[in-house]
Amino acid sequence: MKRPHHGSVLMLMPAGVLIVILLGAIAFDLSVVFLRQRQTSSAAGDAANDLATLAVDEAEYRARGTFQLSPRRAEEIGRRLLAESDIAQHITRIDVRVPYPDTVEVTVEVRVDYIFAKAIPGARHHTEVHATATAVSATG
Repeated sequence: MKRPHHGSVLMLMPAGVLIVILLGAIAFDLSVVFLRQRQTSSAAGDAANDLATLAVDEAEYRARGTFQLSPRRAEEIGRRLLAESDIAQHITRIDVRVPYPDTVEVTVEVRVDYIFAKAIPGARHHTEVHATATAVSATG
């Protein structure tokens, strides 16, 4: 009876270890993307919520008693708020809109650099994530 040759099994071990390391690296990079997506969503939501009150057109309110948001003021304050956020250095695009007099919409796009994928030839080195949040002002 012929004994099984264990050399071929031993030769597969380095390949198996390499595959496990590669899968771990992919999982790590994807977790970074997921974290940055959550941060982007949170930053957009926070900015929209703050702008629903901070961007009120005070001159219009005092002159006519009409409550509405100022698109110019919303854009200016929104950019400032996002520039002070923890993802500021990764932001590639900010869009602040006032589609209705009492509604503000904030869209933020962020670049996410991969950590391990950079070492893989032909792989992308980064991706973009974006989030949009809307807030409506309510008068009491």
